[in-house]
Amino acid sequence: MSFFTLNQFNIHQILRSLTEQGFASVPLLQEEGRLALLREAESLNYLPDVKVVGTGDRIVRTEYSAWETFTDTSLYTQLMQDFQALMNQAIGSLQDSPFAIPLQFNSMVLQRYEPGQLGITPHRDSLRAINLVCIFNISGQASLYRCDDRQGTNSVQIDTTPGHVVFMRAPGFMGTNDRPFHYVTDIRSTRYSLGLRQRRSD
Repeated sequence: MSFFTLNQFNIHQILRSLTEQGFASVPLLQEEGRLALLREAESLNYLPDVKVVGTGDRIVRTEYSAWETFTDTSLYTQLMQDFQALMNQAIGSLQDSPFAIPLQFNSMVLQRYEPGQLGITPHRDSLRAINLVCIFNISGQASLYRCDDRQGTNSVQIDTTPGHVVFMRAPGFMGTNDRPFHYVTDIRSTRYSLGLRQRRSD
């Protein structure tokens, strides 16, 4: 199955947006592939992820469900492999790589957000996530924001139209250690999203 439509995939524009804003949102999934991914997502048995992490002014609250046990025959496994190949080709076309070490996705989590759930409050990704975080919007309506801190200061909404992929920079991108704050809220219909990350091996 072919997942991607590349008419708006421009690695130079993506890198520029990542540098200037910390994120980029690009329509990338073909509709046939997106619907096939949605059918698989709807067939899985998710584990609830409802918790409060941290203390004081560093508290993060989450309320959603997640799945991360993918078989070799899963469409999501194929998606990660195909996206890795796409990124390898795009980065290989550049004079210099924007990453301190080669980009290699090795973590994949599918999340389900349902109407009435909290979502996730402003937070930063783990320090173990490096180079680039990519969020595939499979279906549903919810609001994703980038902000400056855990209070949601200077929130900027990111396009999460189904079929869009959100790119967010992580430590190792362009020699920085930046981890953008972001949050998910206002869940209006069941939202499925896939997060791809590169996690440190140490």
